Order: sequence, then structure tokens, then C-alpha cells
Amino acid sequence: MNHEEAARKLGVDPASLSPAPSAPRFAQTWARMQQEPPCSACGRPSRTSSVIHGQDHVPCWFDRCRECFLATAPTLRVPPTRFLEELREVAAGARLPLRTYTDEGGWDGE
Repeated sequence: MNHEEAARKLGVDPASLSPAPSAPRFAQTWARMQQEPPCSACGRPSRTSSVIHGQDHVPCWFDRCRECFLATAPTLRVPPTRFLEELREVAAGARLPLRTYTDEGGWDGE
């Protein structure tokens, strides 16, 4: 799920969040995370910070604690098997060793 979907699932109104840079540099996001602002959903100290973009509001910070992040974790845009196939192809093309572990097949690449 993307950030906007996560905010909806957690009942967070983006209009209530702090304004953020449109495209923050990693250093800006890291500095915010080090401050541990309150989770946008529950108020506990946050562990992740990201920016929500929307048509009805300016870019804003979306901070989540560990529990709220895990409840709304990002999802892959492709099935996991396809993702692993593409990852293996890229690693082979770059001549990088790759070992993956899945619950179904155990370790691959040993």
C-alpha cells in the first residue's frame, strides 16, 4: 500500500499533518526520524517518516511508529515470485552473488 492508502487505513487526515518539502533529501528525512516525532496515527514515538502528496493538500510529513508501519507496510507491485526472478536476473547481470530465502523453498543460491 502507498502512503496515501496507509493514512486512510489509519484514519489520518493529511490536512492535519505538518507541511513537508515536496521531495525531501534523504538527510532531511533522516533528521526528522532522529527527532522521533509522534506517530501521525497513535501518538507513540515514530520510527519512519515519509511524505504524502495529494491533490487536496500540500505535501506533508507522515510519521508512523513500528506498529502502525507494520499494520500498513508497503506492498510489492508485482508478485513475489516475479520480483525474485527479476532480482536474480539483475544480480546475475551485475555478477553479484545472491542468496534468497523463501518459506516455500528455503535457501536458494547456495
